[in-house]
Amino acid sequence: MNAFPLSPSQISAILSRLGYFRNLQKTTLRKLAIGARQITVRRGEMVFSKGDHAPELHVVVSGQVKLFLSQANKTEKVVAHVGHGESFGIASLLLDLPHAANAVANSDSHLLLIDRNTLISQSRQDATLAECLMTDLSRRVIDLMRDMESCTPRSSLQRVSCFLLQHRPEAHLGSFDVLLATTKRDVAAKLNLSQETLSRTFQFLSREGAIEVQGRMIRVLNSQKLVDFNTLHCPPINDIPE
Repeated sequence: MNAFPLSPSQISAILSRLGYFRNLQKTTLRKLAIGARQITVRRGEMVFSKGDHAPELHVVVSGQVKLFLSQANKTEKVVAHVGHGESFGIASLLLDLPHAANAVANSDSHLLLIDRNTLISQSRQDATLAECLMTDLSRRVIDLMRDMESCTPRSSLQRVSCFLLQHRPEAHLGSFDVLLATTKRDVAAKLNLSQETLSRTFQFLSREGAIEVQGRMIRVLNSQKLVDFNTLHCPPINDIPE
């Protein structure tokens, strides 16, 4: 992890181009930039570990960061993948608590770190910034609820079907594309599945004419079939014939 020296004006310019901060007042951006710094993180490098102090908000300028929990069997439970313009660590920061998960770079990444005291101070003066923070927290809660719905107490087939349907741009669309933001291994971990089970599920859905798999691009051909599979009566993936 290396510091990347930038002037406050350069950081302010970067912030203004990120969706998270795009509508903020220029004075707010300048003040946030004064208490900010940029770092570079190489792929596979830890950004922080669970239990670390959370003195700064992390914002992804480029690359991707994975948030995860370590399991007793040495596997990972993926919490989220954070990409360009998104932030992470906000809940721990606002509550002044240690980080609740680990964060590792999924690819070479540039991150902006914004000082906690500066962020809180400016959120009290700029209602737009406060709204941004509340929106981000609310979105994280909704994402976690959806992940819980996808994983338990459902079968593997239901989890994968639900996961794909969550990426449907509009409810009425019969076909759409899902570009996986990360590796299938990480997708499997997020759904609490093994990579082999995820592959078998994709193969089954392909044979059923519901999807077509092209690397990390999943082309949904018949969303109604996914809806049908996403019922309480789906068979577990182990019962699906090879």
